[in-house]
Amino acid sequence: MVFDSKDVLRRSANRLIKRHGVTGEIEIRPLGGGKWLLQVSSEKDLRASTLEKLSGKRVDADSLGSGGEAGT
Repeated sequence: MVFDSKDVLRRSANRLIKRHGVTGEIEIRPLGGGKWLLQVSSEKDLRASTLEKLSGKRVDADSLGSGGEAGT
């Protein structure tokens, strides 16, 4: 997911971990233009409704050139 600010991204990541119990790998990295990427490789399936409640925009990680296998 792509976020417009690092603070909003961190709140969303914390929500996934604390409220939804997401475990696995969570990567946070800056993108150009002040945007931030949250890439999640969750050990459990995430419902689309859970992701829709976050403030970010869902994107395919491969389209960002991350080289990762997991999507966001």
